[in-house]
Amino acid sequence: MVRIVSFALLIASTACATANDLYAANPRPAPAAREPGNFAGLYAGADIGAGIGAAGEVNTSGYVGGAHVGYALQASRFIVGAEVDTLTSSLAARSFNSTTFEQKFLSTARGRLGYVFADLAVYATGGLAYATSAYRDNTGIARSSIKGIAYGAGVEWSPIYKIGVRVEALRYDFGSAQYTTPMGTQTLSTATNMLRAGAHYRF
Repeated sequence: MVRIVSFALLIASTACATANDLYAANPRPAPAAREPGNFAGLYAGADIGAGIGAAGEVNTSGYVGGAHVGYALQASRFIVGAEVDTLTSSLAARSFNSTTFEQKFLSTARGRLGYVFADLAVYATGGLAYATSAYRDNTGIARSSIKGIAYGAGVEWSPIYKIGVRVEALRYDFGSAQYTTPMGTQTLSTATNMLRAGAHYRF
């Protein structure tokens, strides 16, 4: 009986050693890293969002909607590109003395630099900004075209081939502009923080 048990233990230990040798010789391959998605090429799409900011001493807020077009180059996981966009806006402010300030149109021309994680890309962006604005008081209205800079960051997801969806946070800084009505001249510095979502098709 002792010989039988000893023989069984010998067989079991030999089998375990053989299995370990086989595993060491043929280890299980590590999971392959996911290839970066394709974010290169010409693309065009639409954006919607909302913003808050200030014009002089009064706060502004409102909604925006518009379109964008851009082009990106991709080298492995790095992307670099340029984009222009145009937005119509309901951004406005009203003060206690019934004066109002409005921005009806905003546009930017920006560069983009990002990094790709599989089908997700994160990027920083910055460039020139342009807007049309109007100041109104009890005696009249003054309009101006204001120029400045826009900068921020975003995240883009490409769930389907050639389709991209994104979220961006942008800061618009326009500096000072003068608005003259019969009541006098007002100098207003304008800035807006905007959060917007968009989708586009990559050609």
